[in-house]
Amino acid sequence: MHYAEFPPWPTLASLIDRVWTLTGGAGDLSTSVQPVLPDGRPELVMHFGEPFERVSVNGLVSKQAATLFAGQLTEQLTLKPTGAVAVLGVRFHPHGAWPLFRVPQHEVTGLTLDLEDVSPELSRALRAVRDQTHDVHMAVPLVQGVLERRIADLRFDRRVEVATRTIFDTDGAVSIDALAESVALTRRHLERLFLDAVGLPPKRLARIARFQKAVRMLAEIDPRRRGAVTAAQCGYADQAHFIRDFRQLAGCSPSEHVLKHGELTRFFVDGIS
Repeated sequence: MHYAEFPPWPTLASLIDRVWTLTGGAGDLSTSVQPVLPDGRPELVMHFGEPFERVSVNGLVSKQAATLFAGQLTEQLTLKPTGAVAVLGVRFHPHGAWPLFRVPQHEVTGLTLDLEDVSPELSRALRAVRDQTHDVHMAVPLVQGVLERRIADLRFDRRVEVATRTIFDTDGAVSIDALAESVALTRRHLERLFLDAVGLPPKRLARIARFQKAVRMLAEIDPRRRGAVTAAQCGYADQAHFIRDFRQLAGCSPSEHVLKHGELTRFFVDGIS
């Protein structure tokens, strides 16, 4: 399985974290079911090969659309490759999808939707890209060109951008009252802006940022010291709080995650190679 990342064009960098590609065969993944963890960032995903299946917690399986929009995750997403893998993804900053789609992000939180249902115009433009090439790497600049043209006249609230960057720069260790004050907003106003632009309240996004730091640390720390050290350094009240929070977001305990996390997990956690 080959994963590659591409920086966004400068004109897109305020909205897009990175563009990525994943290529290979379903057999290249060591397990057939792959967990993807919440990372605080919505995504646009194009399947140039066989679309993945989404497996729900009750075992129901649904095939993903060829081009889809994935809103903010609040719990583990489980995917299953079904054949040749050729995926192009656009990972937005937490605040980056709303200016492109103009859909209140809290309405799509936790959902993976056919792009046609979210933005028919953008869906048509990206379908034209797929008609031009079946090579995901050749499609990267074409997709960025489509998005650049779409945002030419768009505006968004820079205060939300500053607030989301602060949350991730501090790994979630920030007071929401102080965060609101730093961008000259009341806490209530900041929360309303976040629901529309990010899809999550700032406190929930901070929780995910802290969780992401914990996932990174679990991959790096001596196994005998993982739990206690990670809980303390990530700001959890105690180890029980850490385990409970981790289980809610990852669907398993920290120790279970270390033993079983799939190849897709490391592609969606910053700092894990």
